[in-house]
Amino acid sequence: MKRSILLHKRRKEHAFIITSLSVLILALLTISPAVAAVSSWSLSPEKPVLGDTLRIKGSASPEEEIEVQVTFEKEAPISDGEYEYILESVKIPEGFKNRFTVQATGARDLNVRVKMLIWVTKSSEASGDTATVTQSSVPPGTYQIKMDGDAGGGTSTVNLKITAVQQIKADSDGDFSYSYNTKAVPPGDFEISVGGVKKKVTLQQGKTSASASISSSEETKSETVEEIGETEETEAVLNPDQMPEDRNKTPVSEIETQEPETDKNAGLPVDAAYMLGGMGVAVLILIIYSKRK
Repeated sequence: MKRSILLHKRRKEHAFIITSLSVLILALLTISPAVAAVSSWSLSPEKPVLGDTLRIKGSASPEEEIEVQVTFEKEAPISDGEYEYILESVKIPEGFKNRFTVQATGARDLNVRVKMLIWVTKSSEASGDTATVTQSSVPPGTYQIKMDGDAGGGTSTVNLKITAVQQIKADSDGDFSYSYNTKAVPPGDFEISVGGVKKKVTLQQGKTSASASISSSEETKSETVEEIGETEETEAVLNPDQMPEDRNKTPVSEIETQEPETDKNAGLPVDAAYMLGGMGVAVLILIIYSKRK
């Protein structure tokens, strides 16, 4: 009797253990694909420069929806108790599965203003010393985003943590790709998370602006030299007392107004020629008249 009771208890224990293991295995099978949806991803260029378009490629489960998250931080200076930071040309890609979050640490409140056709503002009061504003389903487009508010006491800057999230989908083979323009990201370190796999990236300050500045400076100098040359030519015409460019020291006015010197070998002056001609004609008339008589 006791033996049968012990066998019954053992069977119950075995059944409980088997059931527990089955539930645990089922839970692991359910959770694992979500955690390991992205097996790997790569980024190009590996050393991006401000303004580059980052291209992300990777592999995941077929038809899997993947979350791409870009996070960076910026210190906003405080002036008269207020802070402000502006992001220019923030590009929101196609699709409405996106989210934009701003956290302001060291502030009493936070206003996030997006310029569409008009300024659209979303505000939040701080909880503790951090204020958070989140906006999802932002329409595709290129926007100017301004973050401002009242700063908390005792700090010289407000730390802004900006996170942009986009949902993308892998194809039937599990391959996916995504592009992100860094024009609105300040130079420095930022983080990219693709399907939970995170990588830190350093964005370098580009040389484009410096080269453009030098080129613009050289063009300005060239234009200035041309303008000076034109001005000098104009003054040479308008100013008759200016010295000519050659070694002749005679002023221009004198060159234009003085009469040419008579060449000694050029013959008789015009007045003397007229006088001699007239005398010859008179002598010829007297000879003809005397012969007729």
